[in-house]
Amino acid sequence: MAHDRAPVRGDRTEPAHRRGRSTVLQQHRDAVSRVIRAMRDRLDEPWTLSRLAQVAYLSPFHFSRVFRLVTGTPPGRFLSALRMAEARRLVVSSRMNVTDICTTVGYSSLGTFTTQFTEQVGVGPGRLRRLDAAHGDRPLEHVVAAGTEPAEEDEPPGGVVTGTVHTPAEDPRLVLLGLFPTPLAQGLPVACTSVTGDGPFAVTGVPEGTWHLLACAHPEAVTVGEVLAGVRDPDVWVGVADAPVVVRPGRTTGPLAVRLAPARPIDPPILTGLPVLPLAARS
Repeated sequence: MAHDRAPVRGDRTEPAHRRGRSTVLQQHRDAVSRVIRAMRDRLDEPWTLSRLAQVAYLSPFHFSRVFRLVTGTPPGRFLSALRMAEARRLVVSSRMNVTDICTTVGYSSLGTFTTQFTEQVGVGPGRLRRLDAAHGDRPLEHVVAAGTEPAEEDEPPGGVVTGTVHTPAEDPRLVLLGLFPTPLAQGLPVACTSVTGDGPFAVTGVPEGTWHLLACAHPEAVTVGEVLAGVRDPDVWVGVADAPVVVRPGRTTGPLAVRLAPARPIDPPILTGLPVLPLAARS
């Protein structure tokens, strides 16, 4: 006589619909990872949405939605960030002139490249080279001491953003936090701070508005030059607040939780030096 399978207490067999959803999500991640590898390998190529979608084996419309779902960033903006990350590395770690760097990363107009570089990195190529020459060999912790530093010295008092940093390991890394207009760490933060390891933070002098709180932590003994060049990005921990932060003058927003995790290949590159650029520029 056949018997129905009795329910087993603690049976954690995943339902079929959840397994199917997990499979689709993994397929999407694999497709996006394949596209990002192609971008990195051929930055100088004139990528279009259609060509990127072909690499992913998806329609352009579906690919654009999937890419943004996986990375949090549109494909065109992600490609631009990759190009600028490589340009930044070449500016800091090579003797190539700016014109050659411009063409190497896929730009045909030097003026457009310089403008985009300044907007996304926070300073122009020449300024970045001078900062590296002046501060590149210094340990990051000697330039950025734990504590709050607004991006602009003459900004009037603004709001305060508070919270707690959670790191993935007991490692006393210097954690850099900055507030940005978009979910990408590009340009100079409107305000920033740094803390060591797990613990509370407070960013003061934050202008009124809606901002994205982004954080990163570099390995111990990293130099300013390595941070500016991004040459150790695979060892970086990154994190972001769960939602945009709305700041009002004279008010405190928080507490927020920022959880750091090792950077993944699908994470957009960190183009800004977070507090490094504004602090080094004033030192």
